[in-house]
Amino acid sequence: MAEEEKTEGNETSGTKSNKKIIIIFVLVAVLAIGLSVGVTLFLLTGSDNEETAQEDNAAPVEEVKIPASYLELKPPFLVTFNVEGRQRYMQISFSVSARDTLVFSSLEHHMPLIRSKLLSTYGGMDFNLIKTETGKATLQAKTVDVINSVLSAEGEGEGEGQIENVYFTNFVLQ
Repeated sequence: MAEEEKTEGNETSGTKSNKKIIIIFVLVAVLAIGLSVGVTLFLLTGSDNEETAQEDNAAPVEEVKIPASYLELKPPFLVTFNVEGRQRYMQISFSVSARDTLVFSSLEHHMPLIRSKLLSTYGGMDFNLIKTETGKATLQAKTVDVINSVLSAEGEGEGEGQIENVYFTNFVLQ
């Protein structure tokens, strides 16, 4: 009987050690498979990031700046001032610049309104201030503001946009 108990004990301890070996082997196999999948994914995604980083460093993308287009506004603007009891005149001709040429069609379409607002703005300015360089720069800035405000308020979908600058081509004070 004692011998039977020993053989039963050996059999149970042998099956327990076999189960432990199988479990350890399965765990090692699962870890190896998981590790190989993880490394493969890391290397595949890592090479894409390196390639895009090299492309970014090699050829930086520069924005293409559209050249400016110009439109001369005709006829010249003629404004009268009453300065110290004397009649004074200002005649200016100017061109406008824009990057989008569709702005020009909208500008020409709304020219009566723009001319009216500009003449009112010019007539309300101080003649002695306009004679100075600061006054001319102020006049230029106000002209841009008035034209852009009309274009924004009257935008019809096509030709919407803004002018960039105003260039005086003829400026006479008398």
